[in-house]
Amino acid sequence: MREPSSPPPSFLFVDADPRALAALRRLSRHLPGDKRFAQGVREAERLMGEAPPSVVVSGYGLPDGDGLCLLTCVRARHPRAACALHTSLPPSRGLREKGITWMDRAAPPQQVLALLASLG
Repeated sequence: MREPSSPPPSFLFVDADPRALAALRRLSRHLPGDKRFAQGVREAERLMGEAPPSVVVSGYGLPDGDGLCLLTCVRARHPRAACALHTSLPPSRGLREKGITWMDRAAPPQQVLALLASLG
């Protein structure tokens, strides 16, 4: 939970599917903070270079890379950033050890919104 004096979170959502990004945009519109959206690894890296995010949510299969790999790199570069893999099935193991949360792509919108709010 954020301290009252801390700045609002900044969210970066990454997914190859424009419909998934649109759904995340709708769900997150009332959350405080900046929200940016990317359709691949290169675009996400460019946006992170402009301003480090405090929360990164990525789909698994991206056109120019792997979402889990992207989140692992984010955790290495920005250890305080909260990361979530937005996919239907979690990888068989390793998310918790890497400090990455699993966000069920098929979860009801209120569940996803609650998780986003807790990450921010």
